[in-house]
Amino acid sequence: MSIFWRYRTALQWACLALCSCAPGAALGEPEPQPLEAIVATAITAGEERAGQFGFDNVSVEVRSLDQRLRLPRCEAPLSGTIPRSSSVPGLVNVRVDCATPKPWSIYVRARIVAQRSVPVLTRPLPRGARIQDEDLQLVDMPVDSVLDGIIFEPQQIVGMELARGLNAGSTLKVSQLRRPKVIKRGQLVTLKAGEGGLEVQIQGKALADAVEGERVMVSNLSSGKTVEGTANSDGTVTVR
Repeated sequence: MSIFWRYRTALQWACLALCSCAPGAALGEPEPQPLEAIVATAITAGEERAGQFGFDNVSVEVRSLDQRLRLPRCEAPLSGTIPRSSSVPGLVNVRVDCATPKPWSIYVRARIVAQRSVPVLTRPLPRGARIQDEDLQLVDMPVDSVLDGIIFEPQQIVGMELARGLNAGSTLKVSQLRRPKVIKRGQLVTLKAGEGGLEVQIQGKALADAVEGERVMVSNLSSGKTVEGTANSDGTVTVR
């Protein structure tokens, strides 16, 4: 009788040790989804979305997940999506999805930070100054939603006129630039008219300011009549 009791007690201790070492395996429970895989998927989604906006120097910071989170292990690769309305770079919500065997979704908070070459002024310039190539240099800086509206291409800036004075190191926005005036009110201009290879040029007086390509009224000094023409980059006016 004592032998049987010792055998049963030994068996109980063996089962207890087995259960305490691997409770999941003993109960047949599957391992949960590794949190690292969820974070990696969110990072990939952030990098891809930033790439769609032309950013190639990108880092994605994912907010720490609750270590108690237990989701069924996904048998297929996880997928991550970011709503189209999200401002990139900046704070975004990434939806991480598992399709099989038990579908689930989780939203992960992430911050997308991007570096981009941005043209800035090399020196202070006053209001009305026309920007030249030497007035700009490219610098790498973090880009976020605060920089919305900034011009990234120098060729879109050179030749434009400042609407207000800016300091050295300033970035340029569309609202800070304007097309330069090629004609000013009261200025003497040359009126060009003609067709079929025959051109007539006469003197006139501009009745308003005008930028290149803009329509402007000019007084014909010979006839005294007012005509309308198109301002050219050289300060002449073409009448058709």
